[in-house]
Amino acid sequence: MRKIVWLAVLAVPLIVLATLPARVVLSFLEVPEGIGQVQGSVWSGQAHWRQPGHAPVRVDWRWRGGRQWHWQAEGMDTGLHGRWQPTASGLALLDVEGQLALERVDLAYWLINARPRGYLDVSLERAVIVPGQVPEIAGEMTWREARLEGAIHESLGEIGMDFSHREGTQLVRVESLRPASVQVRGRIDLNADHYDVDLWLRASSDRPDLVSQLARLGEMQPDGQVRVQLRGMLGW
Repeated sequence: MRKIVWLAVLAVPLIVLATLPARVVLSFLEVPEGIGQVQGSVWSGQAHWRQPGHAPVRVDWRWRGGRQWHWQAEGMDTGLHGRWQPTASGLALLDVEGQLALERVDLAYWLINARPRGYLDVSLERAVIVPGQVPEIAGEMTWREARLEGAIHESLGEIGMDFSHREGTQLVRVESLRPASVQVRGRIDLNADHYDVDLWLRASSDRPDLVSQLARLGEMQPDGQVRVQLRGMLGW
């Protein structure tokens, strides 16, 4: 009889954990702004991510055993899926695949005189996110139907971005994948307290009229390329 009593006592916290509403758990976590309409439990549930000016994205998750959950995000212009698992001080997103509309990525701070358009093909092996630290991202993204609108209104074709992490620095190598009116190459470094952008732009030989427009974004080089260098502070 005593054993049965102890088993019942031990079962109580397990039952509570298994049925704990997801909204209760999220109240203790640092989730992005706009997450709401949380339903279900920590094992299986859904929520909605809302951004001003965009249709909401539905996020679903389901426990897959061990310390891993499967998740997917679906919206009118977004479709992503992958796995996630908790780490000692943050979380890790694994095998992230899908597409993300570039309009959902806040790049106004980086591109003041031009608005990027198109969408991102995402293929990331992992993204480890720890509050207060540089994200550790490994994988690739391809900017498809890439174009700029604003001070410069031109097609950029397709641009590849390769992500790697070395000695506390997140590296992003950028390179045009096919001919376009403007060719791009360079890199972006993200450190604990600052970022460095070093991009090289070249107008195609049949578009000499773009040279003066590109010169507004950076420093003209003797070979006709325009070098864009930016540096600023970061706060993770």
